[in-house]
Amino acid sequence: MTYKMMMRCESTYYGYFPVTVTFEFTSEQTGSFVIARFVSVVVNSKLAEQLGPSAPYQPYQAKLRRPQFVITEKGVRTNIIKLMESNNFELQARIGLGIKLEQWLIVVHNYRVLSFSIPNLSHSLKSPLQFDNYPQKFHLLLHLEEIQMEVDIHRYDMDNVPLMASNDRNLLVLKVPGVAENRPSVLKGDHLFVTLTEERMQDPVIRYQGYVHEVELENVKLGFPKKLLSKFIKNMKFDVTFTFNRLPLRSQHRAVFLARKKKLQHLLFPSLSYEKSLLSAGQCLNLHDRKLEENEQQKRAIYQVVAGTSRPAPYLIFGPPGTGKTVTMVEAIKQVLCCIEDSHVLACAPSNSACDLLCQLLMKHVEKRNIYRFNAKSREYYTIPDDIKPLCNWDKIQNCVVFPGKETLKNYRVIITTLVPAGRLVTADFPPGHFSHVFIDESGQACETESLIAIAGILTMMDPKTNAKGGQLVLAGDPKQLGPVLRSPLAIEHGLGLSLLERLMQQNSLYQKKDGSYNSTFITKLLRNYRSHAAILKFPNEKFYDGELQVCADHCISHSYCTWKELVKQDFPIIFHGVCGEDLREERSPSFFNTAEITILIDYLKELLPEEQGKKGQSRTSPKDIGIITPYRKQVQKIRQAVKMELKNQNDIKDLKIGTVEEFQGQERLVILISTVRSNSDYFDMDNNFSIGFLKNPKRFNVAVTRAKALLIIIGNPITLSKDVFWAGKPVHNWGAVTQRCSSLSPSGPPFEVAVKGRLQMKITVSR
Repeated sequence: MTYKMMMRCESTYYGYFPVTVTFEFTSEQTGSFVIARFVSVVVNSKLAEQLGPSAPYQPYQAKLRRPQFVITEKGVRTNIIKLMESNNFELQARIGLGIKLEQWLIVVHNYRVLSFSIPNLSHSLKSPLQFDNYPQKFHLLLHLEEIQMEVDIHRYDMDNVPLMASNDRNLLVLKVPGVAENRPSVLKGDHLFVTLTEERMQDPVIRYQGYVHEVELENVKLGFPKKLLSKFIKNMKFDVTFTFNRLPLRSQHRAVFLARKKKLQHLLFPSLSYEKSLLSAGQCLNLHDRKLEENEQQKRAIYQVVAGTSRPAPYLIFGPPGTGKTVTMVEAIKQVLCCIEDSHVLACAPSNSACDLLCQLLMKHVEKRNIYRFNAKSREYYTIPDDIKPLCNWDKIQNCVVFPGKETLKNYRVIITTLVPAGRLVTADFPPGHFSHVFIDESGQACETESLIAIAGILTMMDPKTNAKGGQLVLAGDPKQLGPVLRSPLAIEHGLGLSLLERLMQQNSLYQKKDGSYNSTFITKLLRNYRSHAAILKFPNEKFYDGELQVCADHCISHSYCTWKELVKQDFPIIFHGVCGEDLREERSPSFFNTAEITILIDYLKELLPEEQGKKGQSRTSPKDIGIITPYRKQVQKIRQAVKMELKNQNDIKDLKIGTVEEFQGQERLVILISTVRSNSDYFDMDNNFSIGFLKNPKRFNVAVTRAKALLIIIGNPITLSKDVFWAGKPVHNWGAVTQRCSSLSPSGPPFEVAVKGRLQMKITVSR
């Protein structure tokens, strides 16, 4: 017997609703039995349909033949590399390749390097890090990381794909889905290889090297040899092999070697202080930023750095979110320049944005002629803030980054650079003791060997007789926020994932609490949070900072949304909006997006940015006051597309910042909206492998939720989030009403209390 069934579903909320429908049949003769069917219902808005996948997702599946004999035609390099090769610049990276390890028996499973079979190397890997085994262990860890990078990069090799003509006749364009999310990582100055698909079976095969001249979203502009350009025609198909830039690894290998050669034991494994102060007894500092006078921890940190009493040990500034870590470090640099004659400072950070901020803050009180912003060759001019462009190593005539000689650089009191370009200063071989101080901001984001690039060969150890005024290393950061991004699980397991800041705080007694407090001779923990409403700060404070942070935000700012009409609970400016969406992908991009969450997010933006503002308990909000954080680059792109479609008439909408967690570290906004995206727990391990997503990564979670001053809105699937041990119940119990706004939940619900705002209503009509 056949039954025809009609299902009618109604919902006032958007999302993806998986439902199990069971039918029980009863018969006097045969008894009862049950038939179950799985049904999924998608409730979409018009916006969600417009944002949906442009084409079905097709993952990379290229398994390119590796020919035995290859003829390589050299590509056309960018201007900066041409100029460097012509020896116009003194600071070239004459860096050795590092120690080669050959004939490893590598065990690879699902593209992850799991083990290798050389007993003595296994012993070195598992041994605790000490100065005696420092080079051996870190060389080994760096090689493990490189092997994993080699395995990973070839996952993105492409076959039978077209190149496109560019506006510049000397360049061709390759579309690389996922490049915006560093999957694969392709930067200006890198190179790749292409082979004509129709020639792939030849031996030898001709491969053409293409240098990256520019990256625009998913389009990579490449400089190929004339031999390829002369034969290129539209729709010609190629096989593409990616490579990665070894310069960062080579720089780290050299830094590890120099650490041993320069005998930096007391800097890397400190056990004492010479207690030699550079300030006279009772000397006071005249702070440029008067607000710092009111903060005892900030004043103490600045004084200790200038006095240099920790030397030869580094001085650590432990700065939780919103406590003024960077401002403290910048003031310390200013005081060093004022108080210590002939001092020269190298100020570094892992990212360009952090270095640019250091430069902008220093410019307020340090003469511009004394500051030099030293950029890497891969940096694009348009990414440099206008106010610091005059201080940068950019040649407008050559239209590229330039590297001036050592004698020119010696004239600057402060040089600001990211970590890898600092290796060029090592190559320049400045006189011992020239750099009296090295400051590294956001040092928790860099692995130890990266930080070492800016230390070994640059900073001379403090010596009471030969270098009494120098040798001061200052590390500022927060080990509870974003750490290094690495590829190799083995390297991470055995210590490469630890920053120098975190290793010292975890393993060195000088930097650990005794009787509930730190030794201010070596470390200061900043305690006053000047950013967030107490409710927003409560959970991260208790989870990550021992409940020691003090709420010191401006009351008028932090409470400006406490009566907003959309709040579930007045005076509690946190909303968790639950939505069951789908993890979507499109074309060849591996990045995820969730249109249901975008729909909800746009609704909130319309409430936050109405035509008539300042009413109904809401302060006046402008787009520059709002930040949107999401872990996936494709979600960033889709949100930007939705904003352009739905809010195009909003004034200054271009000032609305939308980005990943990494783009928001060190930043703050009045209002933060977070789109977690993930609705399928099957992808948790993928997020963990690629260091994306909020799940299984408490540091990313911490950064995301501590950016908001006055209002925090989290949009996500509570059922999926609750399957992660970090999210499961704990944030909810601390944040109280955070989960009170939910748009769609399964009947069973998550393991914490939630107010269900609506469910799917289903009506079934049966006919024979």
